[in-house]
Amino acid sequence: MTNRIIAAALALAAIPGIAGAHGSMKPQHGGQVQMSGETLVELVSTPKGVDVYLTEEDEPVAAANYTAKLTQTAGTAKTEVKLVPAGANRLSASGFKAAKGARLVVALVDKSGAKIFASFQAN
Repeated sequence: MTNRIIAAALALAAIPGIAGAHGSMKPQHGGQVQMSGETLVELVSTPKGVDVYLTEEDEPVAAANYTAKLTQTAGTAKTEVKLVPAGANRLSASGFKAAKGARLVVALVDKSGAKIFASFQAN
């Protein structure tokens, strides 16, 4: 009976480690974050436009491995802009200004054709 209690206690102790296995969900660049599969997508509005940062398990993911676009839906108006690699794990849409309350969808396609989507609400 004692062995079962010890085994159960060890199993419960391992749960927090499993829950954090995908890395931190905290924004690293002051933006909004969404998890899509194994990839954490962070959307950051800046005075110069919009940046998107990609990480997996707190490690940067090479932005150059993706083609990407940002789609904004504000009311009935839809706008699409290309996100271009702009550094290690950063994609940018220079000059893009998100409309307050708009729905923003980041669509990423890697070189194998795998797709990642992340949806955000503009502030």
